[in-house]
Amino acid sequence: MKKQLYFALLMVLSTLLLSAKDKDSDKKDSNKSEFKRLYIGLSVTPMVGYRYLHKNFVPAGISDSQVKGVIESSNKGDVPQIGVITGLKGGIRLTRWLAVETGLEYAFIRYRHTSDQYYSGPVYSGATYNPADSFTTAENDRYHYIDIPVSLNFTLGKRKVRGIISAGADLNFLIKKRIAYTYTYADGRSVSGTFVDRYNNFNKFNVSPFLGIGADFYLSKALVLRLMPIAQMQALKNINTPITEYLWYAGLNVSVLFGFLNAGR
Repeated sequence: MKKQLYFALLMVLSTLLLSAKDKDSDKKDSNKSEFKRLYIGLSVTPMVGYRYLHKNFVPAGISDSQVKGVIESSNKGDVPQIGVITGLKGGIRLTRWLAVETGLEYAFIRYRHTSDQYYSGPVYSGATYNPADSFTTAENDRYHYIDIPVSLNFTLGKRKVRGIISAGADLNFLIKKRIAYTYTYADGRSVSGTFVDRYNNFNKFNVSPFLGIGADFYLSKALVLRLMPIAQMQALKNINTPITEYLWYAGLNVSVLFGFLNAGR
């Protein structure tokens, strides 16, 4: 009888221990599967900006080869420049691996143009050429935008370092386009300044698809550091002239995100 009682007590104790172990396991799994439903944060993207030139149409009195020649000349004289995109972003995690993200950002994109030699004033002084009247010009085309990004983010993995793929598009609203110039004369003089480009009618709205692939570093359950190389290019014409352009950039997005509102599996 005692043996049976001891056996029964042992079975009850074993059952209680197994039950407690299962509860601890479920609790750990629950903690692992828990994530923050909403998040907000700051974003900055140092980047290299440039443009893609494309023949839009051939105006009367100009040949197709002349338009192509201007594009080739510009491609030789233009170079990319450093810009930046910064602002706020926020997202909703629909599942552990999928989130919808948007925000409000300021974008500064630019590139540099160096022209051939020009001449100011009389080209000749009497019958003698005056080299001091010649100069070259270097211009920085500077675009200022307000952007609204919309993207789908795909998370890979469950550890503290997780892969992230972001695909979407920016809605670009042009604030203004400025030109910073420097005229350098043959005698060493130089003149610099900036002005708002009101001579060209740039489109006020554009759409720029982008793709980013990087990593999220979970500093805690609620704090995430994101490092993500990203590339983007305008899908619509930037200007309706014989030669149109599409701005593009490539850079490194750095975001600090704070999550809140717990969610289960």
